[in-house]
Amino acid sequence: MRDRNIVIWGAGKIGRGFIGDIFHAAGYNLTFVDADRALVKALQNASSYTVYNMASEEESEVVKVGRFQAYRPDDAEVQQALAKTDLVSVSVFPDAFEETADRLAEHIERRCREEHPRSLDILLCLNAHHPAPMFRDMFLSRLSAQGQEFLLGRVGIVETLVIRMGVEADEKMKQNDPLAVLTNGYPVLTVDGTACRTALDIPGRIRKTDRMRSEETRKIYTYNMIHAVYAYAGWVKGYSHIIEAVHDPDIAVLAQGALDEISRALQAVCGFISDEMEQWNREVLKNMANPILKDTIARVGADPLRKAARNDRLIGPALLCRSAGVYPGYLAAAAACAYCYDNPEDPAAVQLQERIAEQGIRKAVEHVSALDTEAELISLILKEYSRIKERGLSGFAEEADRHRIIASAYELGFSHEKKIRGCGQCTIKALLDMTGRDDPGLFKAASGLSGGIGITGDGSCGGYIGGVLFLSSLVGRRIDRLEEGDKEAQYASFDMAQRLHDQFIETYGSITCSDIHQVIFKKSFCLREKSVRDEFEQAGAHRDKCTSVIGTAVAWTAEILLEEGLMDSSRRKENI
Repeated sequence: MRDRNIVIWGAGKIGRGFIGDIFHAAGYNLTFVDADRALVKALQNASSYTVYNMASEEESEVVKVGRFQAYRPDDAEVQQALAKTDLVSVSVFPDAFEETADRLAEHIERRCREEHPRSLDILLCLNAHHPAPMFRDMFLSRLSAQGQEFLLGRVGIVETLVIRMGVEADEKMKQNDPLAVLTNGYPVLTVDGTACRTALDIPGRIRKTDRMRSEETRKIYTYNMIHAVYAYAGWVKGYSHIIEAVHDPDIAVLAQGALDEISRALQAVCGFISDEMEQWNREVLKNMANPILKDTIARVGADPLRKAARNDRLIGPALLCRSAGVYPGYLAAAAACAYCYDNPEDPAAVQLQERIAEQGIRKAVEHVSALDTEAELISLILKEYSRIKERGLSGFAEEADRHRIIASAYELGFSHEKKIRGCGQCTIKALLDMTGRDDPGLFKAASGLSGGIGITGDGSCGGYIGGVLFLSSLVGRRIDRLEEGDKEAQYASFDMAQRLHDQFIETYGSITCSDIHQVIFKKSFCLREKSVRDEFEQAGAHRDKCTSVIGTAVAWTAEILLEEGLMDSSRRKENI
């Protein structure tokens, strides 16, 4: 059997501690490529290095990895090593993507020119969401027409799931071996089987999937998300290590809540089943709580500008929840924690805080997280940011029941607007369902409160009017007390209506349907004509636009009910 070789681009903790480990065990010869001159020299002077795989204090193994060589990217030996392999893995940070693409494109061009007989798979072992198109474009822009044809026909750009965590080895381990890597020992590398051009068959170590998009989304939005939650919430609490955050009661509620939110969205959007997700989530939390992996807040929280970006580990899950009708309250709080990350030793954190100081938090969130028409999510993040700035994360554990009520209110409003339509009636029905009331007259009276009243577009939002009607039906002025004025009840209803009004103004800048349309659609709709109603639907009105508005209106109304003591936060569906 011919020698099996792999070029591992990036000799960091994942390159050495995961890729090097599993391919060495499978009998491969390893060639490490890394820009770190000192690291390359240390590897060149060593005959082996140590990987400590510690799944828990009871489950551990110590592995000696040998049969390797190491070079810097511009060493001539790199191209020679690439010519002898059909497998390359890439485990580098984003700032090295371009240089890596330069070197690999040079080799692809050479393979094409020399009519190399073997195909090539490039395994993207990165903590990035769907990186294959980006790398494919970078390669194509660097290749000749013939090279482009070779790339598309003979080179697999293969996305993978890196679930093994590598951290700094402790001092005793490094005394025994300065190149040692400490990991959680996760044994399997999942790869996109549909993208492979080679056999790539290592039983028990390589797992191929034909649903990579869904699995990649699940990995980034659970493992990477929960890691970021512990990092940024841990920073807010003043911790230095992830394991400290894991054991904090408030952060535990935040982390579990965020995981529950995205889990339900993944089931709705990606088709994962409940039992499968429960088992997956147990593994996520087990890996995060490994006391042996004493990872630092600073390392995991590094580069908040990237990690708070639209499709990354915090905002991406929140947007997926939004599309699935799941209230992203805990995810919004986690994102707010990222905006509080003011580590003076992290250049990206310094830049983020400068942007907040110059532009204000709203503009910073809109720009960094690329949020525009998602006014409700922006509002949630700003609300949590203000809360954290005022009193930190204290009280999260005690407020779990309250959060559950608000989340349920949102999801009922979203679901009703999606299924039965009629924004005013959907708002009232959701609130009736929440409180266990039966008031068909109130529901019927809201029939005309749709599309800016009578679908004209120029009246008030049905979510706002429906919320006011429901609140007033509980505490408003009574016809049998008109002679005495019943002013106390009337002004109580005024106060609650004003609070709901102010939430709409803060989030959308208006209570008027057409103005809210401008925010969430970038245009207004008068729905009298069927052709306009069809365009309205195609724009996502009852997918995630008006559904989110009504869900949010119901949630705000539920908050007012809780604040006024009109609904018990420990119960869900009992009469007020």
